[in-house]
Amino acid sequence: MSGLTGPRAGTPFPLTYEQDRFHTKTRSADWSHKNVQLAFEILGDLDTGALAAAVRAFAVRHDALHLQLAAAPGPRPLQWTRPIDADEDVVQRTHVKAASPGQFSHYASALLSRDCVTPWSYGTQRPFRMRLLRYDRHHHALLATFQNLVFDGRAHHLFGHEVWRDYAALRRGESSPATAPSFAEAAVRQRAGTGARQRERALASWRERLAFLTRASWTAPAGARRTEAGMVGVELPAATVAALRGLCARSRFTVLQSTVAFFVSALAARTGRSAVGLWTSMDSRASRDSDVVGMFAGSCPLTVHDAAADALSVRTQVREQLLNALRHQRLTADEIAALTREAEEAGGAPVSRDLYVNLRRYEGDASVADDGGRLRITADAYPLHKIAFHDSFALHLRCTEFRDRLDIDLLYDGHRADRRLARSVLDDMVAGITSAVRGARPDEG
Repeated sequence: MSGLTGPRAGTPFPLTYEQDRFHTKTRSADWSHKNVQLAFEILGDLDTGALAAAVRAFAVRHDALHLQLAAAPGPRPLQWTRPIDADEDVVQRTHVKAASPGQFSHYASALLSRDCVTPWSYGTQRPFRMRLLRYDRHHHALLATFQNLVFDGRAHHLFGHEVWRDYAALRRGESSPATAPSFAEAAVRQRAGTGARQRERALASWRERLAFLTRASWTAPAGARRTEAGMVGVELPAATVAALRGLCARSRFTVLQSTVAFFVSALAARTGRSAVGLWTSMDSRASRDSDVVGMFAGSCPLTVHDAAADALSVRTQVREQLLNALRHQRLTADEIAALTREAEEAGGAPVSRDLYVNLRRYEGDASVADDGGRLRITADAYPLHKIAFHDSFALHLRCTEFRDRLDIDLLYDGHRADRRLARSVLDDMVAGITSAVRGARPDEG
């Protein structure tokens, strides 16, 4: 496979497996469109020219942002690249005449919200929109939205990392990198590298896990009361995260693997469930493609057969499930749909999709000083307004790991899982994490 080269600009090539699955979902009548969105509040003496140049350089060198599909793509479309033109505007720069910083922030949120739900017009439109808003010399907002067909969680991280890295380099008089690993090449490698044996193993793995999920359907715990849907959350501080990270390193787990295990254990304790089936989004990038911007993330099932076991056993089960899912992601939407029908017909029950975990990891701090302390940059500073997306999960765990903190949010639907259950599960998770890091010994592992 090492001799493969990526297609030239304008030459069609297939979607990745994850793109295929996402595109199939977009054709569903009950699907609600939502772009990937990023937003940074920037306080301080910003060099707007350098930031615009850094953003443009990111778009120019990452060919996933050059992707095009036919104006009316069918169920199995091909894609091709159309590079950014030399005189093409990539960043829209706007001076916002707001009456106050609060009004400016509200405007930024409203604009980001509109961009978030605006579908990509296939044909010639770029699959992204980037805006640099100015309130005054010391207060700016960088907003970006990307069509999910070309952008996933890893790409989300790479954007923030590379743009601010390049901004600093440009401020020093240095240049931005001119090239980046090609998504088109990675997509061709992924398809060409999936042999019959790998596919059969993936089919067998999914068949087993989906069958489990027909037997592990969710039922509301005894005593549950219907409440409004909502969310409970907690932010674990840097000291706790550092201690957890050290514990995980010694025992060869990741922080996010352990966090999911604490969730499963808490859920088992609060519901009496010994078998827990849940879903997550898995990044199938090969190690050589870790810095490729594009779409390689797709949902997959995880099955924990003994969720009531001791903490180490549950962590081990979760880790093995995540590794197993990573090895067996390369299936098309049609193949997964066929396996789902097969499992439901054999099991006489639907595949449970009531529990979901969403895991994100960033290498830097949540809020950072940059450019020699001249800037304060805060990610996710502008919440979306007047947008409601139906969450089909009874419980939806969202974990975001930064270097200096771990954010844990638990959404509940109010019907199958009420606020009291969500609160107790989250409290048990935090208690479990706190107990583990306090009781850890340096020689554990």
